[in-house]
Amino acid sequence: MTLPSLTLVPAGAGSGKTYTIQQQLGDWVVEGRIAPERIVAVTFTEAAAAELRERIRTKLLGLGRLEDALRLDQAYISTIHGFGLRLLTEFAFDAGLSPRPRLLNEDEENTLIRLALARTDKANIITSNLALYGYKFDFISERSAEEVFRDELLGIVSRLRSLGWREESTAYAAQAADWIRTRYGRTGDGKVLTAALHAAVNKLLAAFPESLSRECGTSDTAEKELRRDYRNLHGALRLDTLSTEWNLWKGLRSMRQSRRGTPLPDGYDELAGAVMQAANALPRHPGPLAHAITHIETLLAAGQDVLVHYADAKRDAGLVDYSDMIAMAGEVLRERPDVLDTLVKRIDCLVVDEFQDTNPLQFSLLWQLKKAGVPTLVVGDLKQAIMGFQGADPRLFEALIDQNQDVADPLTRNWRSGPRLMTFINAVGPGLFGNAYISLDPQGAESGI
Repeated sequence: MTLPSLTLVPAGAGSGKTYTIQQQLGDWVVEGRIAPERIVAVTFTEAAAAELRERIRTKLLGLGRLEDALRLDQAYISTIHGFGLRLLTEFAFDAGLSPRPRLLNEDEENTLIRLALARTDKANIITSNLALYGYKFDFISERSAEEVFRDELLGIVSRLRSLGWREESTAYAAQAADWIRTRYGRTGDGKVLTAALHAAVNKLLAAFPESLSRECGTSDTAEKELRRDYRNLHGALRLDTLSTEWNLWKGLRSMRQSRRGTPLPDGYDELAGAVMQAANALPRHPGPLAHAITHIETLLAAGQDVLVHYADAKRDAGLVDYSDMIAMAGEVLRERPDVLDTLVKRIDCLVVDEFQDTNPLQFSLLWQLKKAGVPTLVVGDLKQAIMGFQGADPRLFEALIDQNQDVADPLTRNWRSGPRLMTFINAVGPGLFGNAYISLDPQGAESGI
């Protein structure tokens, strides 16, 4: 009796996904389809992995399968990082790696990354004029422009690592630039558009060379806005500034004009309207497009350079981090077919819990086992994706379901909530999640809420 090549179980909150895994694996053991020590089951927290192991053990004990319950201790039931580290340890000599790699602690990792950040000069285009690229003091977090930029770059570094970055490449920048161009739309002649705005600004300032903030600022708001407009107009007098300062264009798109209680001098509204009309050509100007592409290309180049320095520091010290556990394990399986074949012969089934929290790097590692013929059971809930800060991408699960509808077996009952609460949730669910929402039939007792 063989297992299905792939089974997908979309499972909403309270639908009993862990119970389903427990029952399914227990049944397969009893039926002789799998051996308990030949199970690979991964999830994303130590607590969840421990609970999963104990739930399966409880099922086997309940069936009187004491020996099978004991053999479960030999199974690969762990976090995804624990699974990667176990592969690196078991196949270290095959891969030419240390059999006992030391894991960086969080403080060491942060220190090495920040040292690597200090060594890169690939971000000089941005750091030489942070304001030009939108980095400024954040009054909410009280972070300086430099700190805001550093955090942005560290976010790029984190995303590159979650994608399985291994070497410097222009592919990321090329893909990002193409994405921006596709969504930016058609552009016009930048010199013509800039000249038109420059001419409109000069015409207004020739007629009204002084700020109207004192004369016409009948309220604090009016005075503030008129002072802002005058400052923007004077900033736009220089063609070189007007050709790079896109926030200046944005400001000139919404100048103050006459309002009830705040009339402006005759002729001003018409001239200000001409400035705003010229500034409204901003979405068709090729300058912001080139600016955005330079920005992302610089971030990616600097991010990759940081990772080069970081990798050098880890290698010199004989250290690995959590991403290495996944990336290096995946590399071993890709580059050593004999290792992959040996591993596959040790496994009867692969279970992936909380699949919505998988990032591309983790998916790449696990899917090699599926492609090599290991029967795979995937359980998850798109509505409970919480690991985005680690690069997790729930679209992986969404795409997997869309492409394999014939093997999707969603859980449709909720064991926690009563009818009234579930009626409400089922009513709003489709509006929030569209066709991805699966209505759940309440099985819980009605509460007083």
